[in-house]
Amino acid sequence: MRPFVVNGEVWRVVRVPVGDPSLIDRTNTPRLATTDHVTRTISVLDSVMPPLLDRVMLHEAAHAITVSRGLLGRMRSVVPESAWVPVEEWAAQLVEGHAIEAVAAASRSLGRPVCVDGTCMGELLNST
Repeated sequence: MRPFVVNGEVWRVVRVPVGDPSLIDRTNTPRLATTDHVTRTISVLDSVMPPLLDRVMLHEAAHAITVSRGLLGRMRSVVPESAWVPVEEWAAQLVEGHAIEAVAAASRSLGRPVCVDGTCMGELLNST
């Protein structure tokens, strides 16, 4: 998988085998993927394949956005440490959900995929 850039910060994505310690989160729970905000690395279980891989990467990229855009640090400054994990998940889900919603709405309005700075985002989504 290729690296990507958010707000000038390069994020690496690595595929790792079952049992890799990078897939254990701060609550000591094994995950399909994790985002390390210190090393700017997303680790993804190597057996995760599309379409689940797409959903997992979208979620982990949302975590990267919360880190690189400074939201993680701001959240941690106002939320008790005991609430960091659920608040970080909430923020990533919020970013992820709104990204999908924004791309879908713009695509429907334009009648084609949304393209910004030469990058087209997703396929045309059919309105129902």
